[in-house]
Amino acid sequence: MNNSHKIFLIGISFLVLTFSCKNPSDLAKQFSCENNSQHFKLESVDDFNKSFTVKLPKHWNTKLYYDSVQSEIFTADTLKSLSESYIMDFSMLNAPLNITEELSKKIHQKNMDNMMETLKESFHTFKGKEAYAHLGIGKSRGSDFYVFQYYIKASQESYMMIKTEFYGKENFDSRFCEALNLIDKIEINN
Repeated sequence: MNNSHKIFLIGISFLVLTFSCKNPSDLAKQFSCENNSQHFKLESVDDFNKSFTVKLPKHWNTKLYYDSVQSEIFTADTLKSLSESYIMDFSMLNAPLNITEELSKKIHQKNMDNMMETLKESFHTFKGKEAYAHLGIGKSRGSDFYVFQYYIKASQESYMMIKTEFYGKENFDSRFCEALNLIDKIEINN
């Protein structure tokens, strides 16, 4: 192989790497999960109302629910213990929501009522939509219990809420970043 072929291949490799590397989302940046990658096969799952799509690991146990107010997807890796996995609830609610300090105050008050402490919160955008994220910690049966709540204003009449629960400290950071990676893959269909 001559030098011009080598230079051409190096140039093509650089371009492929440059364009295939995804920039971290605002959510990932805010919660220090900028370099997380996942190593399982994902499948697209639509809620009953087709208002959003999530990409979830194929082997997870996933259930759908809907009523006149909301459409939900519940999912978890039931092949692992709760201390090695997490539970996710994706909901689209037919109600207005303002992403303001007032929402933050309500979440803080609810957490205090449930004996939970705020670890971190963030106001930012999710794919151009207003969003608010909150991570809290408490105790459940003597173990640490983390709850991540994420609110996305989908439209003037609807919002998305994602709730993720983590039991125990073991590998919390990697489980948390893995969950954020799944959240980043949500597509809101309105």
